Amino acid sequence: MSIPVKQLASGISVLLFFFLLVQPVGASAATLEGAVEPAASEISPTADTADTVAGEAAANDDSPNWAESTLTGDWGGKRKQLHAAGVQADLLYTADFLHNSSGGLKSGGTYVGHVDLILQLDGEKLIGWQGGSAYLQLISNGGGRFNLNYLGSLMGADNFEAPVNRTGLFKAWLQQSFLDDKASIRIGLYPIDSEFYVTDSSGVFLHPSFGMAAEAASFGSLAGPSIYPTSAYGARFRIDPDPAWYAMLAITRGIPSDRVASAGPNISWHNSSGSMLIGEFGFSPVKAGLFNDRPSEPAKQGDDFAPISKVALGLWRFSPQYPQLIAVDAAGEALSATHWGAYLLAEQSVYRIPESNRDVALFVRYGFTDGTTSLLAYSVSAGLSYRGPFSGREKDAFGIAATRAHVGPQGRIQLASDAGTALSSTNQTVLEMTYRAQLAPGMVLQPVVQRVLNPALHLANAIVAGVRLQLSF
Repeated sequence: MSIPVKQLASGISVLLFFFLLVQPVGASAATLEGAVEPAASEISPTADTADTVAGEAAANDDSPNWAESTLTGDWGGKRKQLHAAGVQADLLYTADFLHNSSGGLKSGGTYVGHVDLILQLDGEKLIGWQGGSAYLQLISNGGGRFNLNYLGSLMGADNFEAPVNRTGLFKAWLQQSFLDDKASIRIGLYPIDSEFYVTDSSGVFLHPSFGMAAEAASFGSLAGPSIYPTSAYGARFRIDPDPAWYAMLAITRGIPSDRVASAGPNISWHNSSGSMLIGEFGFSPVKAGLFNDRPSEPAKQGDDFAPISKVALGLWRFSPQYPQLIAVDAAGEALSATHWGAYLLAEQSVYRIPESNRDVALFVRYGFTDGTTSLLAYSVSAGLSYRGPFSGREKDAFGIAATRAHVGPQGRIQLASDAGTALSSTNQTVLEMTYRAQLAPGMVLQPVVQRVLNPALHLANAIVAGVRLQLSF
């Protein structure tokens, strides 16, 4: 497996240029301290953290503040009692309505529904299991298929849309932490997009490519990754030798591309197609002290602001080798190749409104594949998220971002053959703008607009508008 030097060099150049531009503005060293956490207003289809489903921790203990983050509150103290015993349960419902006004496959719209039932267990509180924890997530999808029936995008349109509506387990893993919580092993039903190739600042967007990017999420000639909405069994090892650095390695079973549209919510070992190995290495520039060049100021009591700050490099591959999309040998047999890819990403809070949890963050991501076993050769995305754009509305978020996917030579030949027409471009581009508004504790309304250029590389440009309603119980 050889890495294209030009592609890797261009990706590194993008990241270096990004960090030259994003020196934090208007924030002291003290405001940039603390662990990097997802914004409380951002809930992704695969988020593991309790913060994303239960709000911020209360000041006097580690219990989430259900009164500020859910519709049903603390259940008269029952939730706090369960949390103290090591059990946390969360229920979320998401309803999306998207409408295509022009271009794509045809005009029209549909509803997409999604339910998450999440159970988190603290092993030490529950049974005295030091460093142990467990996570169980049941998902249920409903409604129509907007991209399949109306848009025809190679990258999708809604991060909750699934090929087939289904109800069942999505995550079910056990974790053991050790070395004073500097390392952990996680084993079970494990989707890699819960931790790998993730940027917190892009979590506000509805488009799937702002989760795990399109070139890695798409299926190759025979296999795809364990990601939403279909996961596979695997194991993940993570180590954090220093607060500023981390490394992760995971192996999961591959999901056969010919079964993803009809399989259940997970794929068993004997129905899988090979295996996927993925690794990621990253660090936080803020925690590494790279931006602490201003006079230090003591943090004020109760200041829990957590800046977004991460740079990461990842590499993934499937085994065994798989047929290339269209290339054949002299005998007409399909040529084989390794299905693999790599990615670079960076995100950084660049400005904080003084004495608040309101900030502006930028992100940039670039990833590429071998270009012979999957349609997409590479993708690039960049954007901005603004947490708390207005005074008194710190839990709101505004975002604007763009992503572009490039189809390789073999992929273009296959697409043209499948479509029965000539392609009009080699790239597909999506621009999204959205505003996430918390109307009440546990109730979020989020309008969104997407401009899709060259869907499927041969369809007319499309304009998609819609709204998401999200309820936390």
